[in-house]
Amino acid sequence: MAEDEEIERPKTVADYKESGEVFDETKTIYDEKENEITVPGGFKIASDSGDTVQQGVVIEDVNASTNSAVQGSQFVWIPVGKFTKDNGEESNEIILGRYTFDETYGTPNLEQAAYTGENLENYKEEIGIEVSYAPNVKFIEYSGTHRDGVASSGLDGLNATAKDLGAWIDSVKENGGYYIGRYEASYASGTSVENYKAATKVSEGNSISSMSYNPGTLWNFITQLEASKVAINTYADSSVAKSDLVNSYAWDTAIVFIQECGKINYANQDGYSINNNLINTGTGQDEVCKINDIASNIMEWTTEYSSYNNSSNTSPCIGRGGYYYDSNPFATIRSTDSATNKYSSVGFRLSLYM
Repeated sequence: MAEDEEIERPKTVADYKESGEVFDETKTIYDEKENEITVPGGFKIASDSGDTVQQGVVIEDVNASTNSAVQGSQFVWIPVGKFTKDNGEESNEIILGRYTFDETYGTPNLEQAAYTGENLENYKEEIGIEVSYAPNVKFIEYSGTHRDGVASSGLDGLNATAKDLGAWIDSVKENGGYYIGRYEASYASGTSVENYKAATKVSEGNSISSMSYNPGTLWNFITQLEASKVAINTYADSSVAKSDLVNSYAWDTAIVFIQECGKINYANQDGYSINNNLINTGTGQDEVCKINDIASNIMEWTTEYSSYNNSSNTSPCIGRGGYYYDSNPFATIRSTDSATNKYSSVGFRLSLYM
């Protein structure tokens, strides 16, 4: 090689952010600390993305969805394993798993790893997690064939489960991480729950009295069963990415990542102390690693379910995170509810995988 011939430096997240290049196929790129990030085709690095994994790497849909109202949606990379922090130190290992968190200090306690070296299908055990604020209730992530749930407030009520938990976990293993919506979901398009699509952008309107189906409206007043259908359908037309409600592995591991990045005790952050009014998502003071409103604004439906029931009714659906009018819910709370209830204070968030 000639002395004056330069070796081309691989592009970094910052380079792709500056160029605005759209990936034509799924590709692994690196940040300036040589951390890997897998970006699906049809996305680009958002113009206000962080430059490193610790800062929060944000991707933006350019043409991954054929639906123009969904395009522009943004997602944040959650790494699994170890990553190099901005100060050059190696992080603790982030295990894809379901956790409980110390109610004083927020220290994560791994209850169930999605997979281990000895058992790559550990998620199939459906371990029941217990928490002190919900005595005699077990929280479980169903790993079988997807069910749409049963819309009933009686004993036959059932939640909607993950579309394909095994495929989601396999994607995380293969790609070294997953994506979570940067923002709580807003209405994108559609005329009924069977063809609604959501977006994950800064919302343009909200209401504490009813849901307004105008593009950009923060999506509340939706049951867990309805939210599941919308989340799954949003990227049903995409050949490069799939979407679903956030499952308990995705929610808990994101909290572990956020705290590993330096947001101490975010697990116990409540939303009321951040903002006690319903606001447009992404406009408050709750952005960590580029992810907005995990602890605040509205609680979010997930695919986890509870064993709670009494003599006449059951509450199988689980909401996570704090919300705007009560200081009791916090970022990692598991809140039980029926399969028919909908509120101004509850919405949902998308998870994206390849």
